[in-house]
Amino acid sequence: MSAPSDWVLAKVREGRGPARGVLHAPDCEEAPEGSPLLDVQRALDVAEKPGTQLCTLCGCAQELTPLLSGFDHITDS
Repeated sequence: MSAPSDWVLAKVREGRGPARGVLHAPDCEEAPEGSPLLDVQRALDVAEKPGTQLCTLCGCAQELTPLLSGFDHITDS
C-alpha cells in the first residue's frame, strides 16, 4: 500500500477543554467530508502538536509515526 500524499484533520470537542484533532487519510470513513487537504509536511507539523492523534483505522498512524520523532500519537480513534 502506498502512502497517501494528503491528509485531513478532524477537530473533536469533548467536554470543556480545548478541541483535539485526529489526522486521517482523505478516504478514511472517519474523515469529515469537505475538510481541507494537508500535505505531508503540514500533517507532520499538526501531528506534533499536543492533543493531535493519528487514526489507526486508515493507516495514518502507521504511515506518519515513523516520520515523527519522540511523540506518542497512535490511538484507536
